Amino acid sequence: MHATSTAAPRHVLSRTTILIAAVAVAVCGLLGACGSGSGSPSESTGPSALSLPSDFPRSDVPVLDGPLLSTGGTADEGWNLTVQGPANATTALDDAVADLTKAGYAVQQRTTDGGNKVVVLTATKSGTRYTVEVGAVAGAAGGGNSVFYQVTRG
Repeated sequence: MHATSTAAPRHVLSRTTILIAAVAVAVCGLLGACGSGSGSPSESTGPSALSLPSDFPRSDVPVLDGPLLSTGGTADEGWNLTVQGPANATTALDDAVADLTKAGYAVQQRTTDGGNKVVVLTATKSGTRYTVEVGAVAGAAGGGNSVFYQVTRG
């Protein structure tokens, strides 16, 4: 049994490290996309036009208020989001974690690596078990205000 309990944190840490890297690449891509072009205002296909995936569990997984910078995934794969927190917020990641804990999620793990931070939380909502990895990447477009979510069920 002991081997099973030690394997789970390694799996989460491994996924967390991959998630940090993927989000860093995505945010850098967003920076490149936003910085290119003729300087004309964003069209309706820009980040402000994004919405949560249609099957995202809105009532079970609270998400920080703010414009969505990226969204993706499905119930079968898991969902991923990047949210720009309020301009006056200095602790958007802490605010996102607080929203989740107020909704009944329990912190399972906290990881910090080179200024990148990830918090893993779990809860059972509406009969479904959710794992939410929420984090912030140092040097992201929104600085400490850009928060990413990786949400899986099961």
